[in-house]
Amino acid sequence: MNQFIQSLVDAISGGAILGLAALSIGLVFGVIRLANFAQGEIITAAAYTLIFTWQLGWFISIPLSIVVAVALSLLMEFTVFSRMRTATPATLLIASFGLSFLLQRVYEMLFTNTVQTAPVGSALAQSIDVGGVRIQMLSVVTIILAGSLLYGLTLFLAKSSLGLQLQAAAADFQTARLIGISASRVIGLSFALSGVLAAAVAFVSTVQTGAVGPSFGVPIVILALVGAVIGGIDKLSGALAGGFLVGFATSMLASWLPQDFSNFRDAYVFGLVILVLLFRPSGLLIRGRGVART
Repeated sequence: MNQFIQSLVDAISGGAILGLAALSIGLVFGVIRLANFAQGEIITAAAYTLIFTWQLGWFISIPLSIVVAVALSLLMEFTVFSRMRTATPATLLIASFGLSFLLQRVYEMLFTNTVQTAPVGSALAQSIDVGGVRIQMLSVVTIILAGSLLYGLTLFLAKSSLGLQLQAAAADFQTARLIGISASRVIGLSFALSGVLAAAVAFVSTVQTGAVGPSFGVPIVILALVGAVIGGIDKLSGALAGGFLVGFATSMLASWLPQDFSNFRDAYVFGLVILVLLFRPSGLLIRGRGVART
């Protein structure tokens, strides 16, 4: 029973952080129909920042990683995607693939292929006793962090003027522009928020591994994209739910599959994804087709 509870907490933690990663992709997709594969490189940049600045103290390193993630996200929008406003979603996706590979090569030139390490958040590797169950501190912190970010984002979208404008643009970009909502403002806001979420994902992932390489964010963003698609990438709640489901399933399979089968856990997860898409091609939370972003 204790092992099940511990596995359940770890799975909720894994689902929460992958849900945030999927949500960071869904925020941008909802506005300009971009499934940004280069989101992984934003995560990597934030992770490198943590690795290289952690000795300065967490109160400097963590805010700096957020600044780097937001700045890189906005830089992508300004230098690449702002010049492709009339492009199709497929073209935007291909452009994001190219940007991803370019940034990976840049990271290799700057930091080499050698994995960089640092004891980021080493205190979170400890376990705490809760009712006789040993639970890793990082899992608890991850759940609290994800819950706080989701609550804050929900309040921002529902209560603030900018949040309401972002929701309106995600629902119908053309109409939002016609009623006077600034396209550049809401697009920039979606990229900035996705950068904040990427920094949170980078923090948890860096604490888990303690090591960062040029392709650090790629596996994360692949699973997040898959989760966003099966949940319904054009709906924020769908992207979040799908990311959580994939993260939860991956973690539970890692804990409960026999050793001989554990190496195939991703195959089981993607098998689940195929089944979902066979019966719900539009995602678990269905929504009508979005309008073109031109």
